Amino acid sequence: MIKIYIDNIEVYCDKNFTIENEMLNIPNVILDNVYPASWEVDQDYVSRFYYPPDYAKVKIYDNENLIFCGVVKNTGTISLNPRDPHYCSIEVLDFKTFLSEGETLDFVIANKTIQEALEQVTSVIEKYGFTLGDVNILNPNEIIGAYSTKDKTAYDVYQYIADITNSRWTTKMIDENTVQVNFYDPTLMNEGLEIEYTKEFFEDNNINDINFNYGTYDYRNKQVMLSSEVYSSISQQEVMVANGYQTQFNTEQKIGLVNSITVNGTERSFTTKDNKELGYTADFYYSPGENYFESNDLQSAGSIINISYQSVVEGRQVIINPNEINRINASTGRYGVVARYENRNDATTSGELQKIGESYIKFKGVPEILLNVSSTNDLWEVGETVSFTNAPLNELETNYMVKKKTINYIATQSTIFYSYELTSSYNSETQINYFDNQRNKANGNIGAGEYISRNYDIESTANIIFYDTSVEEITVVGDNVLNAPLNAPFVQ
Repeated sequence: MIKIYIDNIEVYCDKNFTIENEMLNIPNVILDNVYPASWEVDQDYVSRFYYPPDYAKVKIYDNENLIFCGVVKNTGTISLNPRDPHYCSIEVLDFKTFLSEGETLDFVIANKTIQEALEQVTSVIEKYGFTLGDVNILNPNEIIGAYSTKDKTAYDVYQYIADITNSRWTTKMIDENTVQVNFYDPTLMNEGLEIEYTKEFFEDNNINDINFNYGTYDYRNKQVMLSSEVYSSISQQEVMVANGYQTQFNTEQKIGLVNSITVNGTERSFTTKDNKELGYTADFYYSPGENYFESNDLQSAGSIINISYQSVVEGRQVIINPNEINRINASTGRYGVVARYENRNDATTSGELQKIGESYIKFKGVPEILLNVSSTNDLWEVGETVSFTNAPLNELETNYMVKKKTINYIATQSTIFYSYELTSSYNSETQINYFDNQRNKANGNIGAGEYISRNYDIESTANIIFYDTSVEEITVVGDNVLNAPLNAPFVQ
């Protein structure tokens, strides 16, 4: 038995509706022909109108179980024909909408672990009813780079943390006042009900049907990785002679990474110019991507300077899967290469470029399997992993993630059906973007020497009323600038 309440007033809806829950998307539902239950007393549907205000609280119950809670976002389809019922249609959004619609943030996450960063963000938005739940990731105590949240929503920051930790995040309704935010590594997601290919399993769980799609949507068996700049795998050696008055020395290639610098055979210290601005001192400084380096002090004329460095070059790596090429060749009687080209300038070395290409072949070189399950039982939550171990086909025996959950209400039967979409390719983007995400985790979004402005809401005017006050004129000595910290009280 479905019951719907808007601002704690029971309403009726005599049409079918669907509640869609999908990872990263905001769950929503469209309710048609909505009117207060009190209208049924006199059954007068034409002399009055019903249209709840935006952000009115909506609760949907299946018997005594709260299956959805959110706010009215849009109201429409209200007939102005005096002969027709004045019902309305409303769009309802889950409270997750406040993660992107709520007040923007304005603080810096600095010297924090991943766990502490998540707690810091959640503490700011707990007034919207959010709480931090499971944080099942691999390195929750790892320090992340400084990150400014200025003018960003909580949704933006959560997604950033998910990217740099190669994790997934979901929300879960706990009750009408609380929404839980959960983070999971793809290998540590909560395990849901295992699928068994037996009649008993289908009958016990009221499963109407399971079907699968087997698709090569972005297939390739040859991957060519291109990059405009990567560090060369071969060290470059150059020798130059100081003239006694220059501190800048040019190199034949752009410098990517310096291995060593010697002067007259003696090892000298070196670091990047970014580190120099942070206070690090060395004998020599360089900037990656430039074809020169600089000496901190003048080198005497005739000194022999020897530098070993890895230059910045254009990168190109080719990865193939010969078994798949031969399979397609044998099947089609044609050349079996299916190639894709990717430009990735987030890789710094040829080795990284190679590993990214291997990830493409691993995850895009096999079909993606989608399982579609329909049942009258509530079997899984979005983000859970599901295993199918005794599948009738070998290709189906793998792990899946619940990507989408749909609750379908059939008004004529007063029955709820659950539909689920499970995918086998839930870890592909994590692996493909691994190196870029790791750099973002270490670097944050604040560059060396960069200053972050802050948003302050300071009232610039005020009315001050004095009672029983005497005024005495004093002589200003020096300037008349008030030297006091912000919000300091006047004591004299």
